[in-house]
Amino acid sequence: MQVIAIGAPDGVHPAVHRVGRTLDEVLTAVAGLLADDVVVATRDDDARDVARSARLVLGPERIGLLHVDAPVTAWAVLLAGISTEGLTASAAQAVATEVLARTATRVLLSSVAGLDRPAPTFRQHAGSYLPRTAFVVDPVLGTVGRFGGRLGLPDGGDLLVVARSARPVVPADGGDLLHRGPDTTLNGALPGWPAARWFEASTVVGALSSAVAAAVSASYRWGACDVCGRAVAGACIFCGVTERRARLPRADLLRPDQPGPAVLDSQPDNLGVIS
Repeated sequence: MQVIAIGAPDGVHPAVHRVGRTLDEVLTAVAGLLADDVVVATRDDDARDVARSARLVLGPERIGLLHVDAPVTAWAVLLAGISTEGLTASAAQAVATEVLARTATRVLLSSVAGLDRPAPTFRQHAGSYLPRTAFVVDPVLGTVGRFGGRLGLPDGGDLLVVARSARPVVPADGGDLLHRGPDTTLNGALPGWPAARWFEASTVVGALSSAVAAAVSASYRWGACDVCGRAVAGACIFCGVTERRARLPRADLLRPDQPGPAVLDSQPDNLGVIS
């Protein structure tokens, strides 16, 4: 499996192929890859529209669309997870879901006056117009608070990704934002927050390899796509079809002398096969 990320900033995992937001760039990138299955990752509507257009041109057999609504630093952590060597396209959605579930994100903003999700209080909105204010946002928990010197990002993760505006939110002596230096700094990341000055950081809680292994270890419970036959978790990223589960007869409708369903024989042939 090869991963193409539309609009990804510089600094994401080196195995990820970064392309611009035009159809020609995506088609050229796919044509240059030898892998049969290509996963195109997006995180905004414009990029997703380009990916859908590419799939219409090249067909759904080769291009899988993995779209997530996540902050750019959390997206970078996710891209590192699905770029793990040896993964197949069938595992991309499950790995992405597991990695995001284990990723914590904090955002430091100079103003929350234009923030609508999560929504600040009226007092926080009004306080944004005062000089030298700063707010900490947790987009996962949906909280907004005044900055007290620390972001509160959990430590112990083996991948810490940051992105920032050109101007700092707080001066260098304004507090220890992080418990350690970042592993990756994203350069040229588009501001996803309505503030002139912002700082964003995400870290996977624990080992990234553990999150990937946890997702793949559940592959025996995956269903199968009715269209392409791939093993899928949830919905097929190639066809958009929800996984098919084996339909077993209800035990209460069986005759007393009728044997119960043979679970293994009634499963789809490719259940649990990562292809």
